[in-house]
Amino acid sequence: MTEPLAPRPAAKAGRWTKQSAGATFAAAAALAFTRDVAFETFKQVLPDWAYTATTVVGLIAAAGAYCLALLWLRRLP
Repeated sequence: MTEPLAPRPAAKAGRWTKQSAGATFAAAAALAFTRDVAFETFKQVLPDWAYTATTVVGLIAAAGAYCLALLWLRRLP
């Protein structure tokens, strides 16, 4: 029986799977789409913080898209 707090075995470094490639593409697409939409909005609403707010929103959208795509792609055969 293994200990419940024992560390997991490390995954092989540099492993690029179809799932991670697809999820990275989804994150990049979400970042590009969000950047275009958010910058126009923040340029009018928060002109001094437009670039910072766009970057934060884009990173949040990219992280969410990566996680959702990874979950979805792992279910495929």
